[in-house]
Amino acid sequence: MTYPFEYLKTSLQLQPKGTTFEIILPQVKSYFAGCSALNVAAFGKTILRFITFDKLCHSLNNNIDNSDNFQRLTGENLLIAGTLTGIAESLFIIPFENIKTSMIQSAMVDYKKLQRVQPETSAKPTFHKTSTKATPVARIDKLFPTIKHMYQTRGPSAFVQGATPTIFRQVANTSIQFTAYTAFKRLLQGRHDKASSVITGLATSFTLVAMTQPIDVVKTRMMTQNAKTEYKNTLNCMYRIFVQEGMATFWKGSIFRFMKVGISGGLTFTVYEQVSLLLGFSSRS
Repeated sequence: MTYPFEYLKTSLQLQPKGTTFEIILPQVKSYFAGCSALNVAAFGKTILRFITFDKLCHSLNNNIDNSDNFQRLTGENLLIAGTLTGIAESLFIIPFENIKTSMIQSAMVDYKKLQRVQPETSAKPTFHKTSTKATPVARIDKLFPTIKHMYQTRGPSAFVQGATPTIFRQVANTSIQFTAYTAFKRLLQGRHDKASSVITGLATSFTLVAMTQPIDVVKTRMMTQNAKTEYKNTLNCMYRIFVQEGMATFWKGSIFRFMKVGISGGLTFTVYEQVSLLLGFSSRS
């Protein structure tokens, strides 16, 4: 349901130049490139996120009454629970994020141009400039052929590229999402109408995207098929984006990510609250 926004967001982040309209014009089928990898990741990540967060809330509260641990958890402990949850889920999703990014990058390739791209030298990138090597981008459409190609061309490291920014982004995602959600929920405490739920969801999504989008851009760039010849390390990637493309690049794709986070976040927390009620954690609502 929300994946086309993910595709458009990632496509914008992968393009150093180009307007939104130049990037969103490819065939419609491209909007679901990498969806299979992300679906597997999303299913496991969501289960891991809420189970881990629940367990951590209970442990940090030192409260025997499990139904009471969420509302009475202090802000500091709530942040710790969110941070540890983010680390756990980031380790799970890194390989899937790499596969998704490779598939989206592949879907963006013009096949005729791809055939003309040839490596020039084997020079490594320095901190201030890229390598002189022009690394071709493979055009592969399906999940398992993509996994096979990644392993054959880049080895096991292809599945852990961008681990550092992914961990930072996921920790920030989870910490900010749960903290902002709880803060806005408590701010509107006493109101149980649909409007308050919508306001809480939108405010949480906006806060999340505004604060974590730069990390998301760096994460995407570090997971590309040619990242090793483009950037020396994560800091180099940040430096080069800032110097060569400008500060605004760090918020590329924000609108599409806000749409995706707003819809998926609203659905996730709605399900979360309903499941919590069914399990007897009624104080959370």
